[in-house]
Amino acid sequence: MSVIDRIRKAVRDGQYIFTDHAIEEAQADNLLLADVVDVLLYGEIDSVYTEDIRGTRYVVRGDIDDDEVDVVCRFRSDGKLLIIITVYVVD
Repeated sequence: MSVIDRIRKAVRDGQYIFTDHAIEEAQADNLLLADVVDVLLYGEIDSVYTEDIRGTRYVVRGDIDDDEVDVVCRFRSDGKLLIIITVYVVD
């Protein structure tokens, strides 16, 4: 299964959490948490960062209205829970 398929499955199965930082950043950019979920379900992998000791991070990019939005996420070390780290509107 591809990474984006794993991310989408985790979201569909409700196996994800938002960090406080992700919630704050979404609010700062006037994004609903539902918008973030939509990016994860319908966006595409934009970047992968493998050199983080906490685990590989994925940047999923999607469109919300007229904005491009990036969602940074990673799987918990057991691979079962998707952690949404941050979100932002691309400048």
